[in-house]
Amino acid sequence: MAYSVDELKWQTLTAMVNEIKLPQSFLKNRLFAAERTLSTETAEIGYFTGGRKMAPMVRVNGEAVMVEGLGKKFATVSMPNIRIKRPMTPSELFFGRQPGTVIFPSTGEQLSAIQQAIARDAKHLMDLIENREEWMAAMALRGEITYSVSDQEVFTITFPRQASHSVTASPLWDASGGDPASDFLAAKRLVNKDTGLVLSDVYLGSDASAAFLANPKVQSMLDTRNYEVGNVTRVGDFSAQGALYLGRFSGIRVWEYSRQVLKEDGSAVDLIRPKYAEFVVEGPSNRFETLYGAIPDFEALEGRKFVGKRFSKSWMEKDPSVRQLLVHTRPLCVPILPDSTVSMEVAS
Repeated sequence: MAYSVDELKWQTLTAMVNEIKLPQSFLKNRLFAAERTLSTETAEIGYFTGGRKMAPMVRVNGEAVMVEGLGKKFATVSMPNIRIKRPMTPSELFFGRQPGTVIFPSTGEQLSAIQQAIARDAKHLMDLIENREEWMAAMALRGEITYSVSDQEVFTITFPRQASHSVTASPLWDASGGDPASDFLAAKRLVNKDTGLVLSDVYLGSDASAAFLANPKVQSMLDTRNYEVGNVTRVGDFSAQGALYLGRFSGIRVWEYSRQVLKEDGSAVDLIRPKYAEFVVEGPSNRFETLYGAIPDFEALEGRKFVGKRFSKSWMEKDPSVRQLLVHTRPLCVPILPDSTVSMEVAS
């Protein structure tokens, strides 16, 4: 029996990995959902500044006054590179039996099992990539993405956020006199002054969430009703992405996001730092986006670069007989308006 190998062609694999639904990315889906693919391996990123000046007045019939454009800072960034693979052995593809399947499959059932095995491995690789993109989104909220792994890659991308947007609450929320309402107001004023935008949400780390809920002033002011008419998320419910909705406080939606991901050495790292509150502006006005750099590959498009979110292919090694499955992507979460976020240390 000759099996179809259409599922192993790069065109089919690339289409599959770009269609896989990734529901676990809370920060990326809410803040960096706007996506743009690039035709280069580097990105020229423009950050908007200013926009608070008033127009000058002139005399009637007078000549118009030349004004400056919206301030913009440019930076050229080499896109981060994610390239991962895993082996598929003949035993797994042809003879691997999953729980609940028949012991002696027919030809059609065996072919279906091969397709499912390929899809399962591709989904596993995509889950790893999703976790990295969510980590990037969390790091971008702090104003800097820093990555360092021995013998692999080292890079730092610093976004031009003003130093005043990284603050410490005084007193802290779990200290005597801690006043989250005053700190929420300070964050709102800071973002509105520097960008003209209005804060909508705050994401709390585990310690920050505990300090927030235990604070006497919060207990008397926290609005625990559904935050939007028709929205199924309720106070105390985890969202599909693993965030816990706490309620609305001082006009801002409050979330606990204590999710962790594993680093290359197996150690866990918090996406939102435990003692911090990350204030953000959700929606199109925040100008956040995820960029995807071009991927050069000899097999793709007859040796030309591949422009898209993710590229996938497979190839066979003869001894031992193994088919490698690869996924390649070059993502970067970019806050075009870095001053629309505030990082505040709030717990001891």
